Amino acid sequence: MPDDAAAALTRARERVEELADPDGAFAVACAETGVRPPPVWGSRFPSFEAAERARDAAVAYREALRELDPYCEQYDLVVCEETDSSLGFASVRETTAGRRANGLPRTRRTVTLAGDGRDEWLRVENAPIVDLVGPEALLDDEVVERQLRTMGGER
Repeated sequence: MPDDAAAALTRARERVEELADPDGAFAVACAETGVRPPPVWGSRFPSFEAAERARDAAVAYREALRELDPYCEQYDLVVCEETDSSLGFASVRETTAGRRANGLPRTRRTVTLAGDGRDEWLRVENAPIVDLVGPEALLDDEVVERQLRTMGGER
């Protein structure tokens, strides 16, 4: 590893550690997926400003990684409030090159469910998606089962 890349990675990681506070109310995560990649995974920050500085350090860290490995995953890192729930959900619909029988463009929907801010739990493409969480709590099994039956055409 080149010395300048190693130094940049070390500086960024140390900066995040300096700013972190285990009782902090803010975090840094990917805006699209909720994933908290190194060096910010598991870190909380005491103020929005501290989290912004940590985000900047994490961006520098990720850029240094991409100099070593151009295929290193990219994240749109943002400051967010820390919550008790570490579950992240992202849904993306893309137009593909194909056409349906009725002439409309085919689309691909990808849903990613991430947990603990560190890694993906589940990535689904073109499958039925059900709601697992209601406005205030997880939905019970019966509600999820009804959604699945409705999608399958059962009554």
